[in-house]
Amino acid sequence: MAGPQGVSSRFSRLSSSTRPVQTFTDLYRYRFVLSNLVSKNVKVLYRNMALGFLWSLLQPLVMVITLSLVWRFFMGDDGSFAAKVVVVLIPYNFFAYCLTGCASSIYGNVSLVKKIAFPRQILPVSVILTHLIHFGIQSILIVLVLATFPHGGEILSLNLLWLLPIFVLQLGLVTGLGFLVAGLNVLYRDVQYITESSLLVLFWICPILYEANLSAGGVTSKLAENGWLYHAYFLNPLSGILEAYRSVLYYGRSPELSTLGISLGITLVIGYFGVKSFWKHEREFADLI
Repeated sequence: MAGPQGVSSRFSRLSSSTRPVQTFTDLYRYRFVLSNLVSKNVKVLYRNMALGFLWSLLQPLVMVITLSLVWRFFMGDDGSFAAKVVVVLIPYNFFAYCLTGCASSIYGNVSLVKKIAFPRQILPVSVILTHLIHFGIQSILIVLVLATFPHGGEILSLNLLWLLPIFVLQLGLVTGLGFLVAGLNVLYRDVQYITESSLLVLFWICPILYEANLSAGGVTSKLAENGWLYHAYFLNPLSGILEAYRSVLYYGRSPELSTLGISLGITLVIGYFGVKSFWKHEREFADLI
């Protein structure tokens, strides 16, 4: 079997036009390795937990209940806050878990990288697939909350079909950023801590505890007074994605295409540079860790 350097040299000989195809074909060729890594990650995630998969539901549930009580008793909320938050909190959790896991995906598998020949992109992809399972479990909470608490419109409509393109867009954003932080964290160990700190900031600047659409009131209505400021806010692609989730799942309406389009454009740019950066440094991973 070829050593790790053999894999690196093979990738270094690939032209920039064939690398994207090679990336996806290698995921299929090494699907057995990928499935085993996902299985291992899931077992590690829930190892020695008495409640097992239930923790996937309890953590966001406790947060939503706490925030709802605060908003109800101190801000006079009518009880709809829980549904308004949970439909974006669960997708945000998926984004945050993936980025945190991808940042440490190479260093967390040092023995594999140094000793076994396989495409390195399998490591961040395995993290994303692991948390995709986690996301599926947590999505049950969205259904339960929407069925229990009041929401802003008729949810069961054809607008639910928007969920697929919105999720694909989020998956593209997660993959691009995941590849970027996975590769850069090998070169600069600070990247993992920068990622964790950035996610804390993102939680507050993304429309999770508030709305940022043109019809929203309160603090975010200031965005609507300046058209350029409103669209500049959505240069953070996650903001447009989360608002799209809220439009479909809470209000039962189609997302705002202008902000979703901005998210798509930024996601494509991030995806290009993220994957390109990973390819550029992949051959150095075994030497740097």
